[in-house]
Amino acid sequence: LEESGIALRGLFIIDPKGIVRQITINDLPVGRSVDETLRLINAFQFYEKHGEVCPANWKPEAPTINPKKASDYFERNN
Repeated sequence: LEESGIALRGLFIIDPKGIVRQITINDLPVGRSVDETLRLINAFQFYEKHGEVCPANWKPEAPTINPKKASDYFERNN
């Protein structure tokens, strides 16, 4: 692929402690989403600050899950 000038696309989100938090590698015909990348960064930062888990498709101001009270979240949101 390098010889033909094709760029391989991957995303690595690494936190300030040097821990890899997310790896995404896309096949050539599939694009990446800047919005999804920002959502992931916001979710990782929210978790570090508040200790609450961000469910799939979470956005700022949306409900989160307190790991110690997960059943409360699922009762409210299902």
